[in-house]
Amino acid sequence: MEQLIFIWVVFGAAAASMAKSKGRNIYFWIFMGVLIGPFAVLIVAVMKTTETGDKKYF
Repeated sequence: MEQLIFIWVVFGAAAASMAKSKGRNIYFWIFMGVLIGPFAVLIVAVMKTTETGDKKYF
């Protein structure tokens, strides 16, 4: 069970890291990564990068 929780936390961290590099809100994507796991990482991966200084959720 602990391994499963660890894996979902890793997905949250991965989604947040990708979101930060694309100019998105990292707290939202941490939550989404923990909630829906690999799907959040996939969604962030296909999103376009925002303009500098423009923090968006989606």
